[in-house]
Amino acid sequence: MSETSTAAVLRTVEGDVPADSVGITLAHEHVQCDSSVWLNAASASRYPELSRARPALENLWWMRQFPNSNADILRLDDPDLAVQELAVLAEAGGGALIDVTPIGLGRDVAALRTIAERSRVRIVSGTGFYVAGAHPEWMKRSSEAELAELMTREIVHGVGDTGIRCGVIGELGVSEPLHDRERRVLRAAARVQRATGAAISIHTAAHAIDVDSALTAADILQDAGADLSRVVMGHLDTSLHRPEYHEAVAARGCMVEYDLFGHEFFESENGFQSFGDTETCRAVARMVTAGLIDHLLLSHDICYKIQLQAYGGYGYAHLLRNIVPRLELLGIGAEQLRRILVENPRRIFAMSGERADAEA
Repeated sequence: MSETSTAAVLRTVEGDVPADSVGITLAHEHVQCDSSVWLNAASASRYPELSRARPALENLWWMRQFPNSNADILRLDDPDLAVQELAVLAEAGGGALIDVTPIGLGRDVAALRTIAERSRVRIVSGTGFYVAGAHPEWMKRSSEAELAELMTREIVHGVGDTGIRCGVIGELGVSEPLHDRERRVLRAAARVQRATGAAISIHTAAHAIDVDSALTAADILQDAGADLSRVVMGHLDTSLHRPEYHEAVAARGCMVEYDLFGHEFFESENGFQSFGDTETCRAVARMVTAGLIDHLLLSHDICYKIQLQAYGGYGYAHLLRNIVPRLELLGIGAEQLRRILVENPRRIFAMSGERADAEA
């Protein structure tokens, strides 16, 4: 454990670092994860050869249409490849990322530490639990207090016996309709935030594009005593057709996170397609014009192999290499970009060293 400090720190897998020493930060990513909870077995059975194939140029057309029908696509499990992919981010000017892979989704904090050391990108690891379908069996018997104790321990002392400490609570899964265990996790997370000061990152019900799942989560968290100014509502770029919803989320004090940059593919299994980068860039500009720039966070939510450059995707540097120029064309200046990409994540994810070392 690092020495207790009252200074604002980013709690990374390599240890605490001064928050003001970290530059551009991606707010919602996965480096090592297993998203097979989303595997659609029925769809995979319709395409047996492709569902078992490794992603390659000749089958990328199918992979982009049925990303939840191939188990291999849903796993990021190659540390050497992760180093290679993150090195591109570092070269493009990226300083850090928040890896919000929670318990039960293939989180590997030891691998994250090695990857961070080799890639020169700071990585913050998350604690918490995803949607109910991904909850481990033992969670069915766990109380709110027990869940809070576990998450607090992973922030204060570390994951298991690794000594590697988490620096964010999340991503916490919210389904539609909300599951009772998801509600329990949200209430537990509020306890953990009060004890440690860590930010909370929420996986909103992204496919339920006309449901106010972020506001539902905000109500539960606030009722349990959470500080909503340190709560991130993810995947809101699935509801770009409802700008008033995003403004309502910001009005509650929460961060509006557009984290699907580069998701230029179709989830045929769910009949779901993201709005795409062009519309999301326009939404960013709209939020800036509305005076809500301090409520914005941006990222890619890389969780499929086909999002990596090695498999034909845009990679972790897409935001800096391709999206920033588009935002500039929409009139967003250098200082505004700095607020969105550097100052906002620094403010939200920084922790007081003294508070983050305190027991619940």
